[in-house]
Amino acid sequence: MFSFRTRIFCSVLAVALLSIGIAVFYGKSWLEHSQLQAARERLLHETRLAGVILDKLGPDPDVLPELARILNLPDERLSLLDGKGNVLADTAVGAQPVDRLDNHADRPEVREALSGGDGADGEGGGQGFAIRPSGTLDLPLAYAVTRLDDGRLLRLAVPLENLKRQIESRLTVFSQIGLITVALSLLLAMLLSGALRRSLSQMVGVVEAISLGNFQRRLRRIPGSEFAPLADAVNRMAENIEEHVRAAADQTAQLESILDTMSDGVLVLGPHGHIRRCNRALAGEFPAAATAQGAQVVEIIPSPELQKAVDEVLAAPAPSSASQSASHDASRSGSGSEPGDENGRVQRHLHLTLPSGQVMSVCLSRPAGPDSHLGAVAVFHDITELVRLERVRRDFVANVSHELRTPLTAIQGYAETLISLDTSLECRRFGEIILKNGAYLTRMVGDLLALARLEGKTGSLELAPTDPREALAQAKGMCREVLERRNLHLNVDMPEQCRVMASLPHLAQVFRNLLENACRYAPEGGNIRVTAHPVGNEVVFRVVDDGPGIPAADLDRIFERFYQVERHRGQASTGLGLAICKHIVERHGGRIRAESPAPDGSTALVFTLGSVESEHRSGENPDGAAKA
Repeated sequence: MFSFRTRIFCSVLAVALLSIGIAVFYGKSWLEHSQLQAARERLLHETRLAGVILDKLGPDPDVLPELARILNLPDERLSLLDGKGNVLADTAVGAQPVDRLDNHADRPEVREALSGGDGADGEGGGQGFAIRPSGTLDLPLAYAVTRLDDGRLLRLAVPLENLKRQIESRLTVFSQIGLITVALSLLLAMLLSGALRRSLSQMVGVVEAISLGNFQRRLRRIPGSEFAPLADAVNRMAENIEEHVRAAADQTAQLESILDTMSDGVLVLGPHGHIRRCNRALAGEFPAAATAQGAQVVEIIPSPELQKAVDEVLAAPAPSSASQSASHDASRSGSGSEPGDENGRVQRHLHLTLPSGQVMSVCLSRPAGPDSHLGAVAVFHDITELVRLERVRRDFVANVSHELRTPLTAIQGYAETLISLDTSLECRRFGEIILKNGAYLTRMVGDLLALARLEGKTGSLELAPTDPREALAQAKGMCREVLERRNLHLNVDMPEQCRVMASLPHLAQVFRNLLENACRYAPEGGNIRVTAHPVGNEVVFRVVDDGPGIPAADLDRIFERFYQVERHRGQASTGLGLAICKHIVERHGGRIRAESPAPDGSTALVFTLGSVESEHRSGENPDGAAKA
């Protein structure tokens, strides 16, 4: 590419040369025409003057050389003709006989003079003019003829070479002036382009300075008004960039201040899992993180589980709006396990137990967006004390529950004995109250012990291909008395081929607790529906009743221990049944939730378990059994 200055220089040169060429071409034509006109007028004037002098010198033809000397015509040719065109004398032949010369009556200039022409000058008749080659001298000549008073003709012939030399000399001068003009134009173009180049260089320098971060620079000098919009746009751009950079710097400083004052550790990761930065809290927990920029997480936190979770979060595709909607619908139906939220973020939660015994709750999150450079953020929360307190609470509940079993058994036994021995109505009533509440406390202690075992994950669940209809039949048998007493109708819809990987006693306990909950809130003569249908690699179970429903504020709390929406119809409840269901389902790798109002009833308790088909497809447990 040619430079801007070179393009201007070449453009001016081309325009100047074209202009000079056109001027020379038309100037030459005009100059030739004007010179010919001037030569015609001069020659006709000289022939008239020569005719006047010839009349005074006399009629002798031999006076032509003297006439040429008087008129100072050394190179011109003078001829004297009679009225019929015969040559009487000619200075071009000298002493040679003129009778050898041809008759000139047919010459154009002679015919014009004989016919009374005015020589094209409008100054009287008897003149003629022509430009043609000479038959005698074989040279191109300009002829001017004047008819004398005595009828003779005086002809003056001038070689065109003289006229051409005059034209060429003037053209030479004109060309020199044109070349000087071209040179001056080029010089002016160079000066102007140089000034423009310097101005543009200054503009480029300002723009480059802005691009390098000097946002205070502005365009003050511009080559011309045509560049004013560009300068204004660049200045506005610099102001906007400066404002955005200042805002970004303020936000960065604010973010760093927030991160450094957080009690939780924060680790910022790049798109390939490399550490970008960490806050002060994380550096306090893991000193190597402060200088580990560019390293992998496992290099500062020796946890393969954490590194695997980081890789999964970074590799998981960002959910689109359609996939988010599908994931939400699947989660409502009990299927789907993609760790994302409604905002498109990919998240993962896990607990880490470090070699020091410290327990960390880690939340991994990848921001929403199609950009591949966003990476992920890991937040570390120290829950060591919470875990210790939970262990103390769990051990306390288990120990107290275990210690209460013996005295409660004794109280129930003595109450039964008191009822059977004392016939007093008042004593019998008190004994029944003691027996009833003792049975209630016994159930509560049993539930507490079961819950403690599930929370402590003591022992393993023997998972095997299980028919959920068998577990439901066991649960129905345990709830038969309350179903019949309240005239409740149990409707079951489970396909025969629906089999899950589960522990049969624990699955029966889940169904029993859910049925007892439905019996407690369903109206007398009401309906309870238990359904199952496969969704993907899972089976979704639903226990639906047509009771009063659950307030929206209580939906997220009904699986907490001892939490009850209301004590309904005098049905005693320990408040632990749904908490036990939640722990059993989660130990099976499933999920449980409540829906109210449900599409097919007032309240639905929904839980999911893995299907036998999915277990076989995964290639695990080829013998059909597993431990959880």
